[in-house]
Amino acid sequence: MKLLGLIGGVSPESTAIYYRLLNEAVRARLGGEHSANIILYTLDYGVMIRHYDAGDWDAFNAEVVKGAMHLKAAGAEAIVISSNTTHVAADDVIRETGLPLIHLLDTLAAAMVDAGIRKPLLLGTPVVMSGEHYRNGLAARYDGEVLVPSAQEQTVIGRIILDELVNGDVFDASRQALLEIIDAHARDGADGVILGCTELCMILSQDHTDLPVFDTTALHAAAAHEFAFAEG
Repeated sequence: MKLLGLIGGVSPESTAIYYRLLNEAVRARLGGEHSANIILYTLDYGVMIRHYDAGDWDAFNAEVVKGAMHLKAAGAEAIVISSNTTHVAADDVIRETGLPLIHLLDTLAAAMVDAGIRKPLLLGTPVVMSGEHYRNGLAARYDGEVLVPSAQEQTVIGRIILDELVNGDVFDASRQALLEIIDAHARDGADGVILGCTELCMILSQDHTDLPVFDTTALHAAAAHEFAFAEG
């Protein structure tokens, strides 16, 4: 089992889900007494959200790289960034550490291709939905038409993520608001839903909609697990 360096804290809620999923996967593979081989570096969410709100991506990325360098120094053999938004720093992490990075978009794109999805709806933080970095990164890996919520819908989604989920708050009314957005886009041809924020799995799952749901948290954790046990 390779030693994975997990960058968490953006937010701590989803970091805990990664930790649980990685350990569950190891127990399923090796037996109930085993656990995942992980080093965790937790970013300070309070610092990161200030950089996010200010649009100071140089400072944001520098914090992520600092965390990755600590993980490298501790012996990590690969880096896992447990956040969709924080993958804005992925290229910097690869360049500065020289370590493999298990990229969330690689596993997301592969899952959608395998499922034959052509018009997925992207849900995430506002910068994921409206910014260029995430969507361009996905377009480099996937040739489907990614649908983006309207500006008004993005405001609702952003509020649910940044005011509620990152604080561990899950409300039925917010789930219903998300499902209404999904249903509206399904009527316009959406054939899948990307949970493009690692906290969204706290409030949405395949149980809530007939459209195929691509839970980036579960997909990414599974890819990290497979990397840890791959030969070479």
